[in-house]
Amino acid sequence: MPAAEFFTRLGLFVRKNFLEQELCARCYREMDEAPPTQATQATIAGPDGTDILDEAIRRVTVVDVPDATVALVEAQMLALLPALERHFNVTLTGCQPLQFLTYREGDFYAVHNDSDTGAPGMAGERKVSLVLFLNSPAQQPADGAYGGGSLTFYNLIADPQWQTYGFPLNSEAGLLVAFRSDMLHQVLPVTHGKRYTIVSWLF
Repeated sequence: MPAAEFFTRLGLFVRKNFLEQELCARCYREMDEAPPTQATQATIAGPDGTDILDEAIRRVTVVDVPDATVALVEAQMLALLPALERHFNVTLTGCQPLQFLTYREGDFYAVHNDSDTGAPGMAGERKVSLVLFLNSPAQQPADGAYGGGSLTFYNLIADPQWQTYGFPLNSEAGLLVAFRSDMLHQVLPVTHGKRYTIVSWLF
């Protein structure tokens, strides 16, 4: 898989060790310990702006964690706004609520973008998407690790022969990646373990 520096050269914003390992572990531990009532299947934006459940497109669990943890992570993300504004040459005023996501074996998110200019409501106002990885992948099953689940980007290179080629990001715990919300991407199916991430969208 291409390293983080590769994606930086192609215009994405990548920050290694953005979240310290202790906080990463705290987040996914709280996600695992959350009762079933605090976990729901993730939705997608429907054509009329309502949220719909479509597991043929997106299958992942959104988990509620303590407010103190949410506030701690959100504060660190918001502190990045000036750097992200400079990097993407946009004006950013805030972020949508953070989603703490658990991808289990077989979970995925099909090719999509996060900002549809024809969609009403907040989805159409997204400018920059953020993904923060809480654990690292491993080829073989191991505690706290996962297999598959690569965050894969499309249309990164202007040359037509590369237009449909997907570039999977080589992720690791604590890594943050930001990209324009209209960029095509997907999460490949998880093959083993649990993949923990936090996502948000800046507007």
